[in-house]
Amino acid sequence: MKLWEFFGSALETLWANRTRSILTMIGIVIGTAAVIAIFALGQSASSSIAATLGMFGDQGIFVFPDSGARRLKTVQLQWQDVATVRDACSRCAKVFPSYDSFVTIRSGHTNDAYELQSDTDYIVDKLPMAEGRRFSSDDIDSARQVADLLMPAKQRLFGDGPAVGKYVRIAERRFLVVGVYAPISAGIFSGAGGSDYTINIPYTAFHHLTNSQILYLQIFPKPGESSAAVIDDVIGILKRVHGSRAAFEGQDFSEQANTFLSVIAYVAIGISAIGFIALVVGGIGVMNIMLVSVIERTREIGIRKAIGASRRDIMWQFLAEAIAITLIGGLVGALMGVGVALAANNFIAGGFAGHAASINWVSILLGALTFSALIGLFFGTYPAARAASLSPIECLRHE
Repeated sequence: MKLWEFFGSALETLWANRTRSILTMIGIVIGTAAVIAIFALGQSASSSIAATLGMFGDQGIFVFPDSGARRLKTVQLQWQDVATVRDACSRCAKVFPSYDSFVTIRSGHTNDAYELQSDTDYIVDKLPMAEGRRFSSDDIDSARQVADLLMPAKQRLFGDGPAVGKYVRIAERRFLVVGVYAPISAGIFSGAGGSDYTINIPYTAFHHLTNSQILYLQIFPKPGESSAAVIDDVIGILKRVHGSRAAFEGQDFSEQANTFLSVIAYVAIGISAIGFIALVVGGIGVMNIMLVSVIERTREIGIRKAIGASRRDIMWQFLAEAIAITLIGGLVGALMGVGVALAANNFIAGGFAGHAASINWVSILLGALTFSALIGLFFGTYPAARAASLSPIECLRHE
């Protein structure tokens, strides 16, 4: 018999015992659906979050006072520290101070709180502007009192009308609005650039505000320099200025992002093990039902051998049935898994990551269906071999 003839006969047998076949497939269906859904969601989450992080670009390295030291007020970064690090760090391409505080601004008859952040003319992100422009080198060098607003802050201050060219009073100073960011959809990273009600001003202008305090240094290494070496150099420079007992910490934004994506991938692999366990349990069920089928069809096996069927024919007959069960179960599970993944992908894109992601369905589906077929082949081999090894005389005597 040809291979497709074995599978055709297998399908007829499964249809004749369809209730039993459906019950046998349940484990395969659940396992395949779980594996496909989990792998697809893991891929979707990783690519969506990577795209979201890509909007903010490589933010470089952050060096800030140790949290314990900051509580004791033994270390505070000073304005002159910026120039010192710029001059002394041969591995550093750019060094900027970063400020962040909250201010109260009167709008109409209400006083509202806004987050005030410093910004530079060195643009590494891909955030689009709805109005106006980003800060220029002239704004930074001259410490101009200009501001860029996030869209929620702009709407609270100026409503739906244009904001560029208008003024906002911050700490008794008038800042000219030169730009408004387009709405940012970043899901769980919406706060990565500050609160929704954020106002950015040049760091040189922030320095002149009363009680301004540098929170950390933002450093961009020169090409080819490792982040660890840059952090060590900068901390060494700051310790020479503030004393050897001063404690500082360094964090690499890109390394943290890669670590985060790696954690998601490992979690997806770990959770998918549950789906593989369900597939293995389903495979044991297939082996069990195939052994029952061998016993029930012992006389049929004897008749087939008596009229010339070889051991190979008998073995392929039962292997085809086992593979057919797991493949059909895998196809049904694949449809269920795809449905679950598509529904959850919309949630991830909108509420979790901020960007829709394309899923490589071909590799996921082929992998799941191939594994389903291998489950059938593996767990169907023993029943098939047992059927093939039966003596035709003993089979014909079987009642």
